[in-house]
Amino acid sequence: MKQEPEEEVVVESGEEKVSRRATLFLSSASFLLSLMFLSQNITGNVVANFTTNGANWIGGIFFVLAIVGFLLYVQKKKK
Repeated sequence: MKQEPEEEVVVESGEEKVSRRATLFLSSASFLLSLMFLSQNITGNVVANFTTNGANWIGGIFFVLAIVGFLLYVQKKKK
């Protein structure tokens, strides 16, 4: 008879859960901020008197941070 491999039960600690949730929260917040800065209709370039170019740079930076955060979240969830 063929034996099926047993699945390993992984129990994550409270610290790992908090870290994973914090990563998800921060990356989500960063994504929302990137949308705010990249959309000229929402802010109207009034936020701290940024020029269009400056607001686009800030929005791009927040977007990259969001992508990196989501990738870290997925990597932590796989472990």
